Amino acid sequence: MRKLFFMFVILFSAILAPFGSASAEENSGKSWISKADLPEARSAAATAVVDGKIYVIGGFGSENVATNTTFVYDPKTNEWTQKTDMPTKRAGAAVAVVDHKIYVIGGNTYNTRNYANTEKVEIYDYKTDTWESGIDAPVKSYLSTAAVIDNTIHLFTQQEPGKPTHFAYNTATKKWETKYRQPRNNSGAAAATVNGKIYYIGGGTHNSGAGISGFIYEYDPKTDNWVKKSNLRSVATYVSSAVVGNKIYIAGGAIGKNSVTSKVQVYDPKSDTVEEIQDLQYKRAGAATVAVGKDLYAIGGSESVNLRLLHTSKFRSVEMLSLEDSKNPNDDNQGKTDDTDQSEEGNALLVITMVNGLQKEYQLSIKEVNAFLSWYKQRDAGEGPGFYEIDEHDNNKGPFESKKDYVVFKNILMFEVNKYKE
Repeated sequence: MRKLFFMFVILFSAILAPFGSASAEENSGKSWISKADLPEARSAAATAVVDGKIYVIGGFGSENVATNTTFVYDPKTNEWTQKTDMPTKRAGAAVAVVDHKIYVIGGNTYNTRNYANTEKVEIYDYKTDTWESGIDAPVKSYLSTAAVIDNTIHLFTQQEPGKPTHFAYNTATKKWETKYRQPRNNSGAAAATVNGKIYYIGGGTHNSGAGISGFIYEYDPKTDNWVKKSNLRSVATYVSSAVVGNKIYIAGGAIGKNSVTSKVQVYDPKSDTVEEIQDLQYKRAGAATVAVGKDLYAIGGSESVNLRLLHTSKFRSVEMLSLEDSKNPNDDNQGKTDDTDQSEEGNALLVITMVNGLQKEYQLSIKEVNAFLSWYKQRDAGEGPGFYEIDEHDNNKGPFESKKDYVVFKNILMFEVNKYKE
């Protein structure tokens, strides 16, 4: 029978939280709220989110020296727990997550007698609460930044003029290679991945407060090339970033030689525009900016451009801003995505694009598509299994009673749903 197609397309990025984000106007009535304090004051810590929990590793402590503690925060219980210490004390390290493991790269090992950068890479496995040594980075670095595409970590460092600054580490082959250097030789910049491209944001020179940047550059790993994008509304260094709904959030930072800000800037790669949303409760430089689902967190930091100076107890503080829309949580549709077909009638072609460019197509019922969307939303919030089972149905070829594909969440770049009627 001839098929009549009524098309609707839903595109998502699986590298980041994919179910939309609120604009500055939508968030204008929302405020940052205080959550449970860090067990100890921290600035320039390596901070990452794995399976819905926040890990804060190392950083400068209240004694103004580098630490090696590993703390984990559970948003569901609003509690902190201490885990196994990192082998090397350091602050200002780059951090990346690949296959549920946290890579801590470089940093400064400052103590009262020594101030030295390192090239060490140490890897934390939260499932076993253990650390292992990785392959050293090609250079020593401090206040560098990293972003991940597929299983490759891109490390952006500041080096002497003429020396390479951009390196890529393939976690499968365990090899480093040099890539085309970022246009600005900055430290304290932020980096984030959206739709398979990396955005390098802000930063400054070693001379604190001088040469602070508001530039944004886009890196395409397929061409190994950089493109200049819009500027931040305010220059900022000693920053980190988090992604929600394909938008990049940059909270706080140093904006001058002796000046720290509480501003929160939002970059939208799709429209190449920058907005500001609700200010933080406190001015912070060297704070961690992370997202769990649609909740944005600012953790620790310093009120000084000197990130080792944690003068007050407020730099144990944790702030959270919800980027959820105003939908009633008691709505009958709670737990379903906004994109599900509530009638569950009809069929659809589900097309999934993997991060490596491979596409898979599945002829499914709307009920099966809705189940996939519900799993995807749940997994994006850090819950549920890391893979999804899809029945091949009529696509089953060969002498098999059935055939099923197992789609891994972290390998999905985007997908579309094309609904049709027979």
